Amino acid sequence: MGMARSRNRVDEIAERAATPPKPAKRHRTWPYVIVLLLAWGTIFGGIFFSRFLSELPDVGSLLTNGPSRDITIYDDAHRLISRRGLTQSELIEVRTLPDYVPNAFIAIEDRRFRSHLGVDPIGLTRAAYQNASAGHVVQGGSTITQQLAKNLFLVPDRNFRRKMQEAMLALYLEYRYSKDQIITLYLNRVYFGAGVYGIEAASQRFFGKPAAKLTLPEAAMLAGSVKAPARYNPMFDPDASHNRASVVLAAMQDAGFIDQATRIDAETTRARIVRGSGTPGAGYFADWVMSQIPGYVGEVQEALVVETTFDVDVQNEAERAVTAGLREEGAKLNASQAVLVAMTPDGAVRAMVGGASYLQSPYNRATDALRQPGSSFKPFVYLTAFEHGRKPSDVMNDGPINIRGWQPEDYEGKYRGEVSLREAFAISSNSVAVQLTQEVGPKAVAHTARRLGIETPLQAVSSLALGTSVVTPLELTAAYAPFANGGVAASPYGIVSIKTKAGKVLWRRNTSAPAQVVAPDALTAMNDLMTDVVAYGTGKAARLDDHPTAGKTGTTQDYRDAWFVGFTADLVCGVWIGNDDNQPMIHATGGTLPARIFKSFMSGAEQGLPAKPLPGGTPLTAQNTTDQPPADGQQAPDQKPDSFQQLLDKLFGT
Repeated sequence: MGMARSRNRVDEIAERAATPPKPAKRHRTWPYVIVLLLAWGTIFGGIFFSRFLSELPDVGSLLTNGPSRDITIYDDAHRLISRRGLTQSELIEVRTLPDYVPNAFIAIEDRRFRSHLGVDPIGLTRAAYQNASAGHVVQGGSTITQQLAKNLFLVPDRNFRRKMQEAMLALYLEYRYSKDQIITLYLNRVYFGAGVYGIEAASQRFFGKPAAKLTLPEAAMLAGSVKAPARYNPMFDPDASHNRASVVLAAMQDAGFIDQATRIDAETTRARIVRGSGTPGAGYFADWVMSQIPGYVGEVQEALVVETTFDVDVQNEAERAVTAGLREEGAKLNASQAVLVAMTPDGAVRAMVGGASYLQSPYNRATDALRQPGSSFKPFVYLTAFEHGRKPSDVMNDGPINIRGWQPEDYEGKYRGEVSLREAFAISSNSVAVQLTQEVGPKAVAHTARRLGIETPLQAVSSLALGTSVVTPLELTAAYAPFANGGVAASPYGIVSIKTKAGKVLWRRNTSAPAQVVAPDALTAMNDLMTDVVAYGTGKAARLDDHPTAGKTGTTQDYRDAWFVGFTADLVCGVWIGNDDNQPMIHATGGTLPARIFKSFMSGAEQGLPAKPLPGGTPLTAQNTTDQPPADGQQAPDQKPDSFQQLLDKLFGT
């Protein structure tokens, strides 16, 4: 019995030993994993956002006045030409404006502005739904605060990084500033088109009044322009701006800012847009003036008043002549663009038309387009020849020539044979001009052109005689000024003085005795030749009935450029026609449309002015104008006195 118990005990122990023990109960660890992931996520998230925060700008000094670049430009009679650079005027607080001014912007841009925290989830959801329904973007979700952040600090890239920075900065702005301060910043920094930033600058620019005096229709127009400033600003398209204002007024009524009667009254009241007294094309001259101001006074951070040489009446005549000429003959000649520059003989620019339409293309072809002058460059060739001893009565052969394989031809391949230099110039002989250039040297011709005012580098080659080196219309016109003023240098200028708005003179043009660049005898010869061009030569169409006129035509290869540059005793005027893409015109020569535009303009600009003779200086001596033997006491022909060019070479070592 006892042995049986023992055996059972042994069997029980063996069975227990053969049965593996049950595993110990394990504690759950996933809460710790979640906590660990959250901790690391917080760390990495903090690093991630701190990187964005470190790149955000300081916003502590936003509510201060920004620099003013208000520049008012007047003509020679103190008539307003243009107001430029008014990018940010004095800071205007929203509390000084009528309530409907900020409300117009809130209604059309961010109706929940007063209730959100900088980013509006409801607005984002609504915009996403509207865009999805339309199949394209029809509504944005950015708040006014986000727009302010973008306008102040961020580049306009459409990517996640920029949108994240925009949202974070919007939240920060909401934390730092009150709603009134944010809308104040927005109204003072938003772009309204026409180069204008800020509500005060826009009000002054478009309506000629301070922002505090804006009417409801005017406020609606400004609020409406923010969506597409280039298209909806009142200056560019008043009708589109008015229609957009109606949308703003409807939004204001829907938001409860105005009632229906107020909306209807505002919609039927047309806002009066103020334009300067400058002409539509005065922008070309204003742009040219603006580009020079920093060179005279530096980056002055205050409002400026600029007095200029411009004449609104003369500009009107210039625009009328160019517009009428292109309208009547442009299509027939395949000429889409034209330039007209007019200045007094001392270089004071009175009118500047830089293209067919400033609104369509503000590119200033008068100052920036480099074009071949063709035969309008020949006065510098003949002047150089006269300074080297030639005279108008000299006879040369107008016939075929060959210069190392280059064979320049006269217009339509016609030659005249033996002709005097006077006749060769009047008929614009290419052959004679090239021969003269070969005789005196291309470098001498280039030197003469530079002396008279051509600043663009010239290629001193034989073809220079035919105007193959490019110039701008402004510098070519100015280079003719010495012929009209008695032979002295005349650089083109447009600014007379620059002052602060308070009257402090920052810069004033100083007048000094100009250098003589054309000798009297050569001047007389050149003016006689250029008078013949207008009297019976290629420029007959430019002749004025009651004022002595001189000038020269120019036409380039394949009719790509056509010029007439001429002058009276009162004005020097250059006209160019052509195409921006250098496309050939249809038989357009300098003696056709350019000469007719010149005459049309000059007839109007000279109206009422007394006729004056052109300057001639001292007449040429008998030995220089005839082939007669010298009188007693004079040098023999082979012992001529030094030419004007030779005197310059001796004086300056050139």
